[in-house]
Amino acid sequence: MRDERVKWAFLLPAVGWILTFTVYPLVYSLTLSFQDWNLTSPPRWVGFANYLRALQDPRMHNALRITGFFVAATVTVELVFGFALALVFHRPIWGSRALRAVVVAPLFTSPIALAFLGMMLFHEEDGPIAHLLRMLGLPRVHWLSDPATALGSLILLDVWQWTPFAFLVFLAGLTGVPQEPIEAAIVDGAGRWAVLRHVLLPLLAPVAVTTILFKFIYSVKVFDLAFGLTGGGPGISTEVLALYIHRQGLEFFNLGYASALSYVFLVLVVLGCTVLLLRVRRLYEVA
Repeated sequence: MRDERVKWAFLLPAVGWILTFTVYPLVYSLTLSFQDWNLTSPPRWVGFANYLRALQDPRMHNALRITGFFVAATVTVELVFGFALALVFHRPIWGSRALRAVVVAPLFTSPIALAFLGMMLFHEEDGPIAHLLRMLGLPRVHWLSDPATALGSLILLDVWQWTPFAFLVFLAGLTGVPQEPIEAAIVDGAGRWAVLRHVLLPLLAPVAVTTILFKFIYSVKVFDLAFGLTGGGPGISTEVLALYIHRQGLEFFNLGYASALSYVFLVLVVLGCTVLLLRVRRLYEVA
């Protein structure tokens, strides 16, 4: 009996924390998503009106399109660059420890700090990139004030910060790869490209799946980098879905609609993860 009481005494704080800060907010926000509440009047039950509004909201469609492009671009580029860096550092090179520290450093930067750093780097008049372009005689680029380049600037910063994550995961995967299949392929006359494509990549497929899944989840919910660097502008050209939900809830105070948007977002993320896992698994089986 004493052991049982001790066990529950240790479990109750964790259970209380989960119920208070996870279960209750989920249930409350789900209830709120069926109501119309903007802090100026009492909550009013509207059923699925908020969800129908979300499906017909052109600004929500724009935010979803921008988020999808951001996710596809960042995950693809970071996966390729991370794998290439892992191949380079897997070989013994001089000063590899110091170089690894330099490569991994952006991963430990706060997204908001990185956003302010990006504002300095991409400053169109006095930024170091603008100064370098003037020295080379190249035309000025409107990095953050042009809708055609603002999203690209956001993607560049995210790639700089999160490529080290893919690099570390792939480097750990390369360290654990057995050498026997690679040596057997080389003995059979396979070239470097054939070994990479038909031996090394299939062996690293589980590592790639893990990297893609983690980076997909992070990229799809990006908020702080867009909020700090562009604020969703110019216009709404970099307004990702998480930023749009934030504006509806904490700027326009449409709390019911923001809750509905959040659950639509949750369903899309779950479906996206499921489809992604199925496709990657199919590619892995084919490989």
